[in-house]
Amino acid sequence: DNIRQSGFTLIEIMVATSIFLIIMLVALGALVSSSNAAKKAQALRSAMDNVNFAMESMTRSLRMGSDYSCVPFGTSVFLPASNNADCVNGGGAIIFTPANNPIGSHPAGSRDTAYVLKSRQGSDPETFVLQRCDPSCVDMISPNVNIDKLTFFVKGTDVADTIQPSVYILMKGTVIVKGIPNSFAIQTMASQRSAE
Repeated sequence: DNIRQSGFTLIEIMVATSIFLIIMLVALGALVSSSNAAKKAQALRSAMDNVNFAMESMTRSLRMGSDYSCVPFGTSVFLPASNNADCVNGGGAIIFTPANNPIGSHPAGSRDTAYVLKSRQGSDPETFVLQRCDPSCVDMISPNVNIDKLTFFVKGTDVADTIQPSVYILMKGTVIVKGIPNSFAIQTMASQRSAE
């Protein structure tokens, strides 16, 4: 009757349970980190999609529009624009006549629309937002996006020019995701479709 019963001792069970708990804690930490990284990437993607949509909308409107007037840096934007103006050295805003926008559809017969960089109301520190004005202004980007630089290079708008009018746009800024700034730079070119 000297049969020995095999099994685990209390110490073996405690060691195995401790190892299992450590592995589970490491795996859970990796899962939480992966989930946070995915949420941050999704928020950044959403903000960049917003910026890309604003740039595409602006490019489409400029391509279909006419009568481009570049506004030099530091100059106030007044609608309607008085004349066409090239801006080979770059300007801070652009005014143009959008397609399918007859005279009389806006107050005072204005046909002009402007894209301009404006200081965001009540922001501290000061941040800037891309706005479309025709003549009232609306923000085109989400609040977590700050546009540091917006430059328009316009050529071909002079009456004596023989080239197709075009606008080259350069936009630089930062997207704030969970308190971390992420820089971006976008550039595109819009050539006027309708020859005048």
